[in-house]
Amino acid sequence: MGQEGVVPVPSERGKRVIQRIENAASRQATFSKRRNGLVKKAFELSVLCDAEVALIILSSRGKLHQFSSSSMIETIKRYRAHSREDAGSTSMEHDIEL
Repeated sequence: MGQEGVVPVPSERGKRVIQRIENAASRQATFSKRRNGLVKKAFELSVLCDAEVALIILSSRGKLHQFSSSSMIETIKRYRAHSREDAGSTSMEHDIEL
């Protein structure tokens, strides 16, 4: 089994290799626990820092999981507006450099 695309991540016991969990039951349990952890962190970030947070997770089975500190639609609209602005400023900066 090759190690391509494997990223070593520091842990308390040394280096942990991040790779796909082969056992389906273990993979599902890990997905569920980590998904819940991400949602908890997203909520904490939104409350502690008064941040607008949207989290979208699509499982390998195609199931949608989401969290939004306000309206998901409005947050996505704001994201798209910022993305367009960033793309415009990048091309403007590129034009200025030339």
